[in-house]
Amino acid sequence: MVITRKRLKLSKHWALRGGLLLMLILGGGWVVSRSPSFTIRGVPLPILVKFFRDEPARSAFFRGDTQALHDRLNGLGVEAEMKAFYRAQFRDEGQLDQHVHQIFFDVTGYVGKAYRLNDQGRLVWKNSPTQQFDQWFRLALQAGVVVDRHQVNGVQYVISPQGVEAPYHQIAGIYPKSLLRQLIKTKQAQ
Repeated sequence: MVITRKRLKLSKHWALRGGLLLMLILGGGWVVSRSPSFTIRGVPLPILVKFFRDEPARSAFFRGDTQALHDRLNGLGVEAEMKAFYRAQFRDEGQLDQHVHQIFFDVTGYVGKAYRLNDQGRLVWKNSPTQQFDQWFRLALQAGVVVDRHQVNGVQYVISPQGVEAPYHQIAGIYPKSLLRQLIKTKQAQ
């Protein structure tokens, strides 16, 4: 078989392109594995990978169904991972929550239930984080889940009847307002 110069030149060209593509893919993978703080539009790369691997999340995103996408991402634990990623940058849990929800809005168009969109396209609280904490704390006191509170470096801590201290955001995740209302009803029925 005779290989012409033109054919040889063309095959070298494609081999070079293939090699370059392979180097980009491997190099990109290496960079990503070495830099866990790499983000795209504020979303950490491992979370994007989790999203792209999940068919229901992808489907909801490309359909433009922001509610279904939000529900699916919650099911995947994405909000908690985003907060863990950004927590060191925020002293206040309310600011952290607002930052993460702003990223979700910017990427997906979803507006969280605790937020409204202002004229500048920014999410703002319907109720301030302080008001939300105060409402939650009153319910938690009535339900008997907590007995006291204090604040350290902008973070609210609550104290259980057994004397255990924990950040409010962790306990509020275990005892949301709806559960506290049920506990209060049960307590009052006794």
